[in-house]
This record gives sequence, C-alpha cells and structure tokens, in this order.
Amino acid sequence: MNILVVNCGSSSLGFKVYQANGSENSKVVFAGKARNVSTQTKAQALIEWVQDGGKQERHCPLPSHQAAAREMLVILRENDIRVDALGHRFVHGGELFKTTTRVDERSLDGLKQVLPLAPIHNPNSFSAIQVCLDELPGIPEFVVFDTAFHAALPVEAREYALPRDLATRYGLRKYGFHGLSYQYVSVRAADMLEQPLDQVKLIMCHLGTGGSSVCAFANGNSVETSMGFSPLAGLVMSTRCGDIDAEVALELVRQGMTADQVSSILNNKSGLIGLSGYSSNLAEIIEAAEAGDDQCRIAYEIYARRLKHYLGSYTFLLNGADAIVFTDDIGVTSWKLREKVCSGADRLGIILDEDLNRAATGYKPAFIQHADSSTKLLVLPTDEEQVILEEVLRML
Repeated sequence: MNILVVNCGSSSLGFKVYQANGSENSKVVFAGKARNVSTQTKAQALIEWVQDGGKQERHCPLPSHQAAAREMLVILRENDIRVDALGHRFVHGGELFKTTTRVDERSLDGLKQVLPLAPIHNPNSFSAIQVCLDELPGIPEFVVFDTAFHAALPVEAREYALPRDLATRYGLRKYGFHGLSYQYVSVRAADMLEQPLDQVKLIMCHLGTGGSSVCAFANGNSVETSMGFSPLAGLVMSTRCGDIDAEVALELVRQGMTADQVSSILNNKSGLIGLSGYSSNLAEIIEAAEAGDDQCRIAYEIYARRLKHYLGSYTFLLNGADAIVFTDDIGVTSWKLREKVCSGADRLGIILDEDLNRAATGYKPAFIQHADSSTKLLVLPTDEEQVILEEVLRML
C-alpha cells in the first residue's frame, strides 16, 4: 500500500509517499517539496523531489497551493507512483476537530467552517484536499490536525482574560499550532536525551520559512506555546507580525480598514517582509544585513530578540529545561541565528559550542552545546509526515 502524505505550510507544500506495511515497516519511496509558494522572496518558486537516491527539481510558477498540489500529482504520475490513501496536515481544527478525521461530505462542511481560524494555512490545505479529491476519486483521504497536540494545555495557559461568556460563545482561547512537529520532536529528543517522555523538560523552537513558534513541554504534554487563537501570535515570522498590542488592529479599523484588510496586513504583509521591505526569507535578510542593509539588520534584530524573549520566559516557566531544541528549516540550517540567540546566556546555564553549532547546518540531529553547558542544545530535524502516516494507518 502506498500512502501519500501532503503537508501544506504557509509558503510550502511538502509531500512524501510511503510504502506501508504498518508504521514500523514503512519506508519513503518518493519525497518532495514545493518551495516559495505564493510568497514574496528573491528565490524562484520550485518543486524538488527525491526518488531512489536521485534528486531532481523543477522551476515553475506556483501562485497558489492548489497549483502546487496539481504539479505534485503531475510529478507522481510521471514517475509511475501509485496512491492508495492520503493524509493531509490541517493547521486549525477549532472546537469542531480534535482528532484525525476522514474526508467526506460532512467533514468537508466542517472544514469550510474552520477556514477563517487560520487564514493563511487552512485554505491552503483545503485547496490541496480538493485537488486530490478531483484527481484521485475514490481514494480514502484523512485530515490530521496541528491543534490536537496542545489539547491538554493547562487552563491558565489556554484561557484569555476576556469576559467568559464571550470567550465561550466564540471559542476564543489559545489552541497552539505546529503540533505534528512538536509531537515528533518531543519523542525523538527524549530518546536522544535518554529520558522518559513524561519526565523530560523541553523548549522546542519550530522555526520555519513561513511560520515559527515555541513550545514549553513537561510531564509529557505541551504546557505553553507562543501561537494562540490563530497562527498569527508569538514570534516574528516571514509575513506575520507575531505579538502586537490589540489596539494596533483596532486603530487600523478606526482608520477605515475592514477586518479582512487588517487581517491581510498582519498575516501577509508584516513580519520580515514588512520590516525589511526586501524579503520574507530570513537567510536573505541576514545576507543583506551583513552587506549593510539597515532595514534588514533591524528586521533580523527584532526577529532574534522576540525569540530570546520566549526562550527566557519558558526557561523561567519550566524552572530550567533539559534541552532547547531547534527544528524545521531555519532551526536546523541557520547557525547564525542559533549563535545570535544562544550567545551571552551562560549565567542561565546555556553555553553554545561555536564549532559544533557552525558544523550543524544539515538535516541530521546534532548536539551543539559546550561541555560546560547545563542545558543541552539540540538541532533536530522534524518529520511531520511520519506523524501523519501513523495517524492514517491507525484510521485505516
């Protein structure tokens, strides 16, 4: 049986085909990623894929995730890859979806209802689901939700200081995101630290080319996370502002903008691209900053400062962590960001080994702390697709 796993981010579409004989005996037979989908960057949009150890890529216009999904299926057909079942990542299930769900008419109606909860994620996944339904009719499809991992957030982390009747009526609470990544990374990190999952304390930094967040993990559960009711809150991201005073949004409305216009500004035109006016890609921002671009330098400083803010907060919350973990594309490749963030924290027991850090720029696990550091520093690639695969196999 071949299972296709589709993972839509805000600016990417990853996919893997597993030859599955139970989750422990599954192997990846085809893997790829569409990059720079519907986003503003200096790099061209492309799809790259790997099969039998050989890597190929195709530069092509990718104005939407729907276009990326269609191109993905074209590439699978060109390489004679059969699909027997599908699993899709869906960022925000709201109060309607708290477990993995099969795609049918009823669930499609529910998915439409939660589209506004993550405006630059949920519609992307929904469009990919529609493409697969159209082009792979009769193939069972399942949806796995990022928000499920944070379902056990303690009430003091989950609730906002709002009138209770309003919060209850409209589901206004912290949901948390990147749950599939954190589910995989927490288990893998506990194994590498040789500690039981229900005893290890982790601060996990999921730093992506689109969205980024931080999660404090203890007692086997997420206990705090930087994203909230939507994936807009928390860190500075590629096009998202992260934390701001709520009055900023209200002031824009008072100035005559509609709610949708404000949402578009905060989600699509802010963050790195808004600060720099140059690019939404952190690597490009750093390169331009080092070349003397002052706006890019400021954008980089703000990005790093916000990340340090959350690392400090969660270190205090957990009374120290066993490890700080860096994952996803920026987390595993940007030694410059890790050095900027982790340097000068020795009084907190966090000491970076610069040589180990600079060597850790590939997609393989690596400890990067100095021998004198009481907190481990771990670079650990995530594998959200593996989590989706396991959920699909469980449902099948």
